[in-house]
Amino acid sequence: MNFKNIKLKLVSLIVCVGVAMSCVMSAGAEGEEQQLSIEGYQPDFEVTADAVYMVNLDTGKVVYEKNAHKKIYPASTTKIMTAALVLENVEDLDQTVTAKAYLYDEFAGLNVSTGDIRAGQTLTVNQLLYGTMLQSANEGANILADFVGDGSISKFCEMMTEKAKELGCENTNFVNPHGLYNENHYTTAYDMYLITKYAMSIPGFMDYVTVPVYDVGKTDFHDYLKWITTNKMMIEGSEYYYEPIRGIKTGTLDEAGKCFISSATKDGYNYLLVLMGAPMYDEDGNYIEENTAFELTEQLYEWAFDTFQIKTVMEEGKSVHDVPLKLCWGKDTLNLVSAEDFTALIPSDYDITSVQGVADVPNFVKAPIEKGEEIGRMKLMLSNEEIGSVPLVAGESVEANPILTVIYYVETVVKTFWFKWLATFAVVLFGIYMIVCAVRRRNMRKYNRIKRK
Repeated sequence: MNFKNIKLKLVSLIVCVGVAMSCVMSAGAEGEEQQLSIEGYQPDFEVTADAVYMVNLDTGKVVYEKNAHKKIYPASTTKIMTAALVLENVEDLDQTVTAKAYLYDEFAGLNVSTGDIRAGQTLTVNQLLYGTMLQSANEGANILADFVGDGSISKFCEMMTEKAKELGCENTNFVNPHGLYNENHYTTAYDMYLITKYAMSIPGFMDYVTVPVYDVGKTDFHDYLKWITTNKMMIEGSEYYYEPIRGIKTGTLDEAGKCFISSATKDGYNYLLVLMGAPMYDEDGNYIEENTAFELTEQLYEWAFDTFQIKTVMEEGKSVHDVPLKLCWGKDTLNLVSAEDFTALIPSDYDITSVQGVADVPNFVKAPIEKGEEIGRMKLMLSNEEIGSVPLVAGESVEANPILTVIYYVETVVKTFWFKWLATFAVVLFGIYMIVCAVRRRNMRKYNRIKRK
């Protein structure tokens, strides 16, 4: 028997065994992520608008949506972005701007909303903002866009679209500052939510959309000029008056339907509602005299105010879970407590005991542990929907036992892959050594017999 061949075969076998062990022992089971479906309460009436997005501003919770990402025409709600960019780019709102004649050319022969701002008339940026946002003056939007765009409305519109992208709007494109129909001028209910929420964060924006009337007074073209909001839900005495309403902008086009973006506050709760494409015509093609956008807006707000409440689901310091504890003499578990309060917007008829906690913690923890040390999180579930989570921290400090610590780490080393691999490798090497020794002894005996002969 050739000793070298035996040795090579055995070494090859060892390598193969080692590789196989590495593959098996390093492979781990991967858990599948579960996507939670968000199933909120639904209104008990028909929402006939084409697209809706309604958010509780106190929590960021979406309470209702319909076709939120569908392409729509924004009509005059476009002016929300126009006003936002003006406020963002003009420091002195009292500086005057003169209306240029060419800014009126696109309105020739059209029946569009106007603030009766004449070509050649001079007004302040502040006044133009009121006219644009309250009375939905299309010429006002053009004058402001031309001013901020350094004489170029198209440049201003590029700024509008770019700003929308910065805000996360993936399906919005603006080609004018007023909202008159153009097939390339579009957005979505969700994108208009992002735009409006941003506009609301700009200091002064809400001032232009929450007053029913603005008196301009005497101008170079008028003995007296005032603008009245198109938002009749803010006008006391109007059939649509709704006290909780706080702005923001209406819009109407045959191609867009009746649109209304608004906010409302009642009993300490705050909502933002984007409602687009409410019906303008009935099934027979007759014009609907009632403003369906206003009617649906009030219905949705009342439904939300009646249906949801913000409740404290978890209190700070509450004992919620025990986790197995190692390396501590005489103590097998560690108590975990909530690190903070957690409140959530949930249906009014749900008791907080309906909220279930699911602990996301290690299988065990090792001493030493300091009180307040974060160990994991508690997922809070309501009707199979995760409504939030809170950190879980140690409710007490625990010391490690030295003897248990040494035993644990010895056991840990013994269980490691490399220890097992080295142990196996050593056993195989010992086996090879024994085989080699046996072969050498046999060869030596054979050699000695031959030598004696």
